[in-house]
Amino acid sequence: MIRKVSKKQAKKNAELIKIKREMDMECYFCGGYGGDLAHVLPRSLFPQYYTEKWNLIIACRTHHNLFDNDIEFRKKFNYLYLQVVKKVNPEDKGMVDKYFGK
Repeated sequence: MIRKVSKKQAKKNAELIKIKREMDMECYFCGGYGGDLAHVLPRSLFPQYYTEKWNLIIACRTHHNLFDNDIEFRKKFNYLYLQVVKKVNPEDKGMVDKYFGK
């Protein structure tokens, strides 16, 4: 069964597809074929940044899962932290610090 998507969500999905087409398809972490669009700051915690290009990278499935679920893995990528922390709203900085284990 195909799940219905709201017009608002469909618009966001179209934005993400457009951004993904403009990106190099190499995994940010290993350089292999990525294929998955990954959010540096997850949608579940930071929905306001869901379609921001600066919050998106390409990742292979393995590294996407590691980045999402392993804080020690995330801590290794200080560049990503520095990239996003300067773009977020000041009131979100503390939560970004916590997400990256700072």
